[in-house]
Parts: sequence; structure tokens; C-alpha cells
Amino acid sequence: MRVLFVVGNLGDYHVPRYEALARLAASRGHEVSLIEIYGKSGVYAFPQERRAAFFGARPRMSTTLLDDAAEGDGHTVHICLRLIEAVREFDPQVVVTLGYNTNYSVILCAMRLLTRRFFLMYMSDSKADDGKRYTLKERLKRLLVARFDAALVAGEKHRQYAKSLGIPLSRSRIGFDVIDVDYFAQKALHARAEAADVRARFGLPQRYMLCVSRFVPRKNIHLLIDAYARSGVRNSGVSLVLVGQGPSEAQLREQIEKLGLESSIVILQSIPNQHMPNLYALAEFLVLASDFDQWGLCVSEAYAAGRPAIVTRTCGVANEVVLDGVNGYIVEPGDVPALAERIQRLAIDRDTRERFAANAAATSARWTPTVFATNTLDLAETMVASADPVAQTRVKMR
Repeated sequence: MRVLFVVGNLGDYHVPRYEALARLAASRGHEVSLIEIYGKSGVYAFPQERRAAFFGARPRMSTTLLDDAAEGDGHTVHICLRLIEAVREFDPQVVVTLGYNTNYSVILCAMRLLTRRFFLMYMSDSKADDGKRYTLKERLKRLLVARFDAALVAGEKHRQYAKSLGIPLSRSRIGFDVIDVDYFAQKALHARAEAADVRARFGLPQRYMLCVSRFVPRKNIHLLIDAYARSGVRNSGVSLVLVGQGPSEAQLREQIEKLGLESSIVILQSIPNQHMPNLYALAEFLVLASDFDQWGLCVSEAYAAGRPAIVTRTCGVANEVVLDGVNGYIVEPGDVPALAERIQRLAIDRDTRERFAANAAATSARWTPTVFATNTLDLAETMVASADPVAQTRVKMR
């Protein structure tokens, strides 16, 4: 079976997923090839070291269509022509693409409908409660998504949303938003062994809770600051470290000053991903207080580093990775008193914190790149094997 993996930019998060897919495919006698649309990231300003190492090794069966462009730069016509040519060259039986509404995924969907030469699977972490949904927009979305053959999504709630868009449960699997668990776990162990040096290098407090997030309104950093102040844990020597940047930064700094928390809240900007295990390793726990998050990769990273989390119910990881009262806490978005109480409880109760931390590390072992690779290939094999006789004939004629 020939599988083609198509992604806008093969950033550091995607590299371990693709590598796991390629390894597992080879072990099963399949062939996997890669098309990267853009050579630059439209999301991350800092260098993507794992991507650089991946392409530095000159991998077989891979190509970048636009080396000097990033998503959002346009070039749709050029992408269309180059992508059609590349797909014809690779001649896949199954195409796996990032998203269903990216310009390249729409092109692939049109090719699939016109040529019927391959099965088309999309990867997504969208779910029903990702903000306000509009009836007309959802109907139009269903018209598009129903043209795809399958979906690899983040978790079970994401499968239900894919079902509402026309993808039956038999044609969806979970495991899209996995991380390189071993990498974060090993780096965290090293950081804890060198704790004094790590604290000095990054300016970290002796004890702190951590939030890794863009500084935008829906992330509710302002509510987290209020909850932190209300919890009183600063009187126990627990600081708050905020890692991120964004348009709300000035307002957040003003809020911190008004509350007199300048000595208790640290803001760190643009920490490259390869350094993040250091910050997770020495934190007491992580907090993600968003109105909604499609998943919450920072939580997966914290769990791999052996640290628990407090998240809102509308984060994708809630009841998927974060299990309330088992390896973390789940609160309602916007409920500052409940968030403050959970912060206080987790900061003060060492036994609970350590129990949650051990359970968090155990949970992370179930969300690895191997899961991504296995579920992707299982779904691809199922589609090819269960194809109608006409489709089977097309496959055999190649």
C-alpha cells in the first residue's frame, strides 16, 4: 500500500509523528512518502530544529513545494499545479492530509472526487465546543467533509464532531495530537538532575505553577491571574510562570501590577520547544484555563514530564488525557472560585500532587507517536481492504 502524507509545514510536532508512521509502514511492507507544502512555519518564529534535522538527513520520497513561503502567503494557484503534479508522481492509494479546509486539502479533495484514484483521510483536532458554531457554516462544512473518506482526530469528542460532519465512527480513529513522550520524559529527568542550573538559566522561581499559552482573550490568562491571587498560594512560596506572547500582554502586565503581584508572576517569551521540558520538569503543575482549546499540547508535554494539570472542561485534553481527580483537575471555563480552590489544593497538598504526577506520567504513555502511526495505518488498510469491487480493481491495476 502506498500512503502519501501531506502537511503545510513539517514542524517539530509533526516530525516524530511522520517518522513513527514511516517506520511502522516499512515494517508492514507499505511505502510512505511526504509532501510538505511550505518550507517556512506560519506559526512559530523560532527555528524548528527537528524539522531541520529531518530534512538535513535527505529523506527519501519527500519534497517541499515552496521552500521560501509560509502558510498564509497565498500562492494557491502555484500550490494547486505543483500538488497535482506531485500526487501524480507519487501515485498513492491513500492520502493523509492536515485539515479539511486548508487550500491544499481542498485541492486534494477535488482531485479525489474527479479521479477516484485514492482514498483521502484528513487529520484534525476540531470539536463541537470550539467556540460558537453557526448553522450555515456547519452545513457548508458538512458538504466538504463528507467528501473525505476518513479522519484521524485528537480524541473521542473529536470523533463525535467528525461524525456530525459526515464521517462515520467506523472511518475515524484517535491519536492525531500526540507528542514525542520519550523525548519530553528524558529531557525532564535531566532537568531535575540539574535543577539549580536550569533555574538560573531561565530565571525560574524555587516553586511555581506554569501556564503555557498565547496571550489572547480566549485563553483566559487574566482569569488565571485572578484565580492565582485569590488562591493565596503565593503566601506558601508558589509563584506563577507564564510562557507566551500575544496582543493581550500589555493588559496582563497592567493587571499584575494593579494586583501587586510583580514579585510573584514571571513572564517568559518565546521559549523554543526544545527548552520547554526544563520548565515542565521543575513546575509543581500546569494550568490551562481557556474558554476552549482544540486539544492542549502543553498538557500532553507536562504529563510526559511527570507533572499534573488543571484544565477547563472545554479543552480537548479534558476527559481524554486529563482525568478529574485521577491525574489532574477539570473545572468549568470562567469559574474563577473553582479554579482558585483547585490551585490551592494542588499547591498545598503534596501527597495529591505526587499521586497525580505519577498518574499523569502513566497516562502519557498511552498517547505516543506509535498510537498515531498505528491508527493511521489501520484506518488506511481498512479503507483499501473494504473498498468496493470497482475500487479494488483500480488498486490492482496500478
